[in-house]
Amino acid sequence: MQLWKDRLAAMRPTERSAAVAQLLRIEEEGAFAGLVGGSPGADTDETAADSDDAEEAPAGQQQRQQQQQGGDAWTRGLDARDKRAVTDLVASVTRWRRRLDYVIEACSGRRMADLDAPLRQILRIGALELVEQGAPSHTVNEHVELAKRIMHKGSGGVANFVLREIARRREAGTLPQPPPPAKGMSREQAAEALAVGASHPTWLVAGWLQQYGPKATMELLRWNNRKPHHAVRLAPGLDPAAVCKRLQGLDVAAQPSRYLPREFITVQQNMQGLLASGLIGSGQGQVQDEAAGLVVALLQPQPGEDLLDACAAPGGKTLFAAARMQGQGSVLALDIGRSRLTALRRMAARQQHGRIVSTRAADLRDFAEMLARRRRLAATGGEEAQQAQQEAEQEAEQAQQAQQGPSEAAEASAAAGDDAADSGHKPWPTQFDRVLLDAPCSGTGVLAKRADLRWRRTPEQIEHMASLQGELLAAAASLVKPGGVLVYSTCSLEASENQQQVAAFLAAHPDFAVEPPPAEAGIPAHCLSPEGYLLMLPHVHGTDGAFAVRLRRSGDNESSSAAAEEAAWPTS
Repeated sequence: MQLWKDRLAAMRPTERSAAVAQLLRIEEEGAFAGLVGGSPGADTDETAADSDDAEEAPAGQQQRQQQQQGGDAWTRGLDARDKRAVTDLVASVTRWRRRLDYVIEACSGRRMADLDAPLRQILRIGALELVEQGAPSHTVNEHVELAKRIMHKGSGGVANFVLREIARRREAGTLPQPPPPAKGMSREQAAEALAVGASHPTWLVAGWLQQYGPKATMELLRWNNRKPHHAVRLAPGLDPAAVCKRLQGLDVAAQPSRYLPREFITVQQNMQGLLASGLIGSGQGQVQDEAAGLVVALLQPQPGEDLLDACAAPGGKTLFAAARMQGQGSVLALDIGRSRLTALRRMAARQQHGRIVSTRAADLRDFAEMLARRRRLAATGGEEAQQAQQEAEQEAEQAQQAQQGPSEAAEASAAAGDDAADSGHKPWPTQFDRVLLDAPCSGTGVLAKRADLRWRRTPEQIEHMASLQGELLAAAASLVKPGGVLVYSTCSLEASENQQQVAAFLAAHPDFAVEPPPAEAGIPAHCLSPEGYLLMLPHVHGTDGAFAVRLRRSGDNESSSAAAEEAAWPTS
């Protein structure tokens, strides 16, 4: 692998060589398609966190730095237009990988798994151009030469044979096609046929067929294979209509959101032009899907409240909640990813929310146990209560010092006022008025933007995530004040991560109940399920997929709440 990388790095970059390098990083090294492809949603709530990606790997950090400096080694020397072409090529190959492999294997008589990794990517790019983009047959020569330069003459011969066979069959109208679903097929056969044709894993399609039915599943599959649209949340005080008019002068087609028209705009065309406009870099906007915004609307944060975002990074929902609190109250962003919290603090300062937003790098389960202990100490009174208060202040100060270096403190102070650094010094409450648990999940609702996720996820991962979600939900519940609100959300479409989690939670926590959003939350009725859940389906609502439920903790039964808490967090 290193030899191939060295050869790629030594070559004068082209669109295809850069795409091969980036596809190798995605498939062989586990890089994010959004990261290597420069997705505008790569640093927002639009990306789904892998269970092992909470703390970004050093390679990922280095890649981000390279992108910020104008590109990586594979694209250096390419102009902006060529880089966009690379991004589109990488996204398309990743999205259509299974269908492309079906065609390549049928035309070559060889299994893709038996081919060397660079040759697999070259064949996929060539097949995409020939089959999906209608490229002329003579472009095969360029793929053959690329295979020779990266690998050896023999690989060039394989590429020549396979791609010319695909081109020949295309001209003859005999390209291999996966069989369409038909009457008489078993459910497993129908899932396989749909999955190959729409380039998704069979197990995922089978689950959707059972949960949503054939018609909705086919619509969802088509949506996932479309080029994604993006939305932008605007800073308070900006008029969406006026911003859209200004962007029109930059050839950016945008309009106010139909779901959150006073705070969001949706971009129909030329997202790159919007990014180049300075709207995002200046802190006046943030790429964020409308579905993520509706989760915050469901939470309904109020000025003056204490709010906890329990799995906060990358921070889009944290900062939208802070904006709605109008500079009054406190927002604690909790996450296990220290480097991602550093980025969150910088964004908070840039968006003028540094005064009320503080961060803590910790596992929610450990954090909840620590605060439960503090509540028990405070309840005893006297010296033990004073000890609990001193511990709280010391922990807050130590956490602030550990997370924020001198340069960051200066940046936050300059951007958000002299009180910015003080926000981390104030002791956190032991319970909060509102808690948001945007839980780690499979991300099956964002496959249009994160095409690589469809190939990363497994049924076993979803089972593991569901178990983790249950633990996090129990921990978050203990941090809600009596009478307070807990919102549980995911960007998953799987019932095991959504409806089934809520049912299990309610059975174990009788002091919580589902509370449909009040009218003033502004959530359209067609975005709500009969149970009162927020349910955003990509093929129905035109957004990312999202699920959220608003749970109210009873305020008149503190004894039962305390008993449940003692059971969840033992004193020993």
